[in-house]
Order: sequence, then structure tokens, then C-alpha cells
Amino acid sequence: MMKLPNIRLVLPAAAMAVLASCTSMPTDTLRLSESALAMRSIQTRDFYDIDEVSILSASVGVLQDLGYAIDEVEKKLGVISASKRADATNEAQVAGRVALDLASCVFTLLFACDNENYKKTDDVQDFRLTVVVLPDSDIAATHAVRVTMQRIVWDRDGRISHQATIDDPDVYQSFFIKLDKSVNLEREGV
Repeated sequence: MMKLPNIRLVLPAAAMAVLASCTSMPTDTLRLSESALAMRSIQTRDFYDIDEVSILSASVGVLQDLGYAIDEVEKKLGVISASKRADATNEAQVAGRVALDLASCVFTLLFACDNENYKKTDDVQDFRLTVVVLPDSDIAATHAVRVTMQRIVWDRDGRISHQATIDDPDVYQSFFIKLDKSVNLEREGV
């Protein structure tokens, strides 16, 4: 018969381990870096004198105008998810990879090339965009709108080539200019 450990010894040791782990957290662990704060300011705009549903409706209109498919709208949370697919072919990249394949075939004197390098070229890219609308608790009919954008590039073999958050301020500025126009139309009931 297997002997179980004495609970009087295990329980205090477990409690001490939990307490020890709580004391080692640095004071600035939850503080955002300067670059994260700068990115957040690029991604966020305030809209005044309009309700949340109107902002969501205006955002959906802008996204559809930009060619995005609306994946999900959660009105209660003020969240919209959208995506679109586009060509990611880079002719110079393809030419370079094909040249590598041909050189490989010549050097090995095998003419049954499998085009491995060509398969590694970029094929398509997915853009994923999320809009979050948050009411300002201090000012009535004021909402902060935050947009985040990601780009995922797939190669011809169906693998992710690279992915990144879009951090170009001009892209966000362009989106917010279109959203501002759409919000004004919503205000006017057009």
C-alpha cells in the first residue's frame, strides 16, 4: 500500500511557495513601454456627440468600403472584427527563388526539380483589423475608438512567411479620416 505524504508538512510548504512567488513581482510589471503608449495613441481617436451604435455602424461602413469582410460584430462589447485577403506576390522574390532552383538543378545535373525555393515565395496576405469602441465615463456621448491592424503573409506552400502588427501612422490616420466622414454622415442621418 502506498503511503500518502503528511498533509501537515505539505500544506505549509505550498503556502510558503505561493507567498514567495507573490513578493518577487517588479513594481513596473504592468506599466506600458513608451513605444506601446505611442502606438496606442496612433491607434486611438475620440469621437464626440455620437452614440456607440452609430460609431459601430459608421465603422462597418468604412471597413466594407475598404474591402474588408466583417467577421464579427459584438454590439454589447463595442467590438468589430474584419479581414481581407490580398495578393502578396513579389516578382523580384519569385525571380530570385526560381533562379536558385535552376542553379540547383544544373549543379546536381538532375532535371527533376521540385521548385522548393519557388514554394517559399510569398503568395497571399491576410489583413486583420479590430475596432473597439469604449465610452468615456466622464463625458456623455464621447467614445474612444481604437483600431488594431495585423498582416499575415502566407507562402505558396501554405505556411506563414511572416506576420506583424501594422505600425505605420499614415495607415491609421487614413482610416480615421474615413471614419470621421462616416461618423458625420451618421450624425446627419444620411
